[in-house]
Amino acid sequence: MKKLSFYIFLFLVPLLLVFCTSDNDSLGLSEVTNYATFEFDPVVVVPLGGSYTPEATATEAGSDLDVTVDGTINFNEVGVYDVTFSAINTDGFPASVVQKVVVHDPNIVGTDVSGNIRDTNRNERTGVISLVDGTTSIFFASDFGLSGTFPVYFQMNGDVISEIPQNYSSGVTSVDLTYDPASGLFTTLLNPLGFDYEFEYQN
Repeated sequence: MKKLSFYIFLFLVPLLLVFCTSDNDSLGLSEVTNYATFEFDPVVVVPLGGSYTPEATATEAGSDLDVTVDGTINFNEVGVYDVTFSAINTDGFPASVVQKVVVHDPNIVGTDVSGNIRDTNRNERTGVISLVDGTTSIFFASDFGLSGTFPVYFQMNGDVISEIPQNYSSGVTSVDLTYDPASGLFTTLLNPLGFDYEFEYQN
C-alpha cells in the first residue's frame, strides 16, 4: 500500500507542477500593459462660422498609436461640443479622452459673472464660475446642481443668461437658467428631473 501511494505521489507531482506554473507568455499575455497616453487641448475655442482641425497624439510607452476621432460640431450654433479621441494599445485595451469645442459669438459681450458661488440651501456645496478663455460671453460653472459636481456652460449677453447646447450627465437633457444682476442670484432647473437650485456669490 505504501508503494502504491508513493507511485501515485510521483505521478501527481509533475502534473501539479505543470498546472500550477503560470506562464503568461504561453497564454499570449504580457505581465504589464501600458494604456494609451494622450496629448491634446482639453478645451478649444472657435468663433461662430469658423472651423478647426481635431489634433491629438497617443503613445504607448513612447511609441505612437493610431488615433480615431468621433464627434459632430455645428459651427453655426453657439454651444459646447464633445470630440472624442480614442486609441488601442498593443494588448488590445482601448482608451479615450474628450475635448470640449466651444463655439462662441465674438460679437456678444456678457457681464462678467465670474466668482465663487454656493448653494443658498446647502452652504457646503460650492463652485466656481469662470469666463472661458478666448470668449467674451461663455462662462463655465463647476457646479450647478445634483448631489455632486454638475458642470454647466452658459452664455451671458449683457445681464441676460441663457443655456447653450452641450452634453449633460445623469440623464439631464436641458437646464433652465436665470440670473438676477441686482441680487447676484442664479437659479437652475434640471430637466426632466425637475430639481431646482439657487446659487449666490460667497462673501
